[in-house]
Amino acid sequence: MNLDKSSILGTPPRREKLADKLYGKLMQAIIDGQFKKGEKLPSEHRICQHYSVSRPVVREALMRLQADGIIISRQGSGSFIQRIPPAGLIQYADASDVSLLLKSYEVRIALECEASALAAERRNEGQLIQLRDALKGMEEDFSQGRIASEADFTFHMVIAEATGNDMFPSILESIHIDIEKAMTMALSITQSASQERIDRVIGEHRMILEAIEQRDSDGARLAMRCHINGVRKRVTDNLSDT
Repeated sequence: MNLDKSSILGTPPRREKLADKLYGKLMQAIIDGQFKKGEKLPSEHRICQHYSVSRPVVREALMRLQADGIIISRQGSGSFIQRIPPAGLIQYADASDVSLLLKSYEVRIALECEASALAAERRNEGQLIQLRDALKGMEEDFSQGRIASEADFTFHMVIAEATGNDMFPSILESIHIDIEKAMTMALSITQSASQERIDRVIGEHRMILEAIEQRDSDGARLAMRCHINGVRKRVTDNLSDT
């Protein structure tokens, strides 16, 4: 049997690559001001012609933009701009990578919310110290104008380890590169925004920590969900104080 290298490595199908690339181009156009909030996007047919891609590619890219809250589709009317993302979204990440990075938040919600609940039940004192140290590291990084991605990832990894189930940190580590890229993008946007936004990010992590300290599994699960949803919204929302 002859398998090329891409098959062995499990390279994603070409249509997915094209959809992510188109997603990035449309995102770039929206951020650059080619479309205003509330304005209707060109038809699928026109997008197909302009970018020389098939209709399934266009539909997949539009579905991702809708899932990320950038556009809203109205049956029989088309797709409209719902939110203008901050320029930092493509300043700190390649436009064609943005779709993949935002997808990582969906995976994190599925994984880390339950991990937080289990960590609240099973954590030990040493892990609480590690979480406090990681949070302190984030605060120090922000105060010095540094991007706190390393301390941020450490915080989330300690939670995964505190579950007592080695599959949680193993899975988190397997997508470490994508998560850290997404964290760097989000934290760069936060660092360049208002102090209120920085305080909100720190506050979200503190709420997770407090729930885990109190062995409040439901509270930890909810705090993690609110945090990751909040990060995703901040990344795609052009409001400096949210």
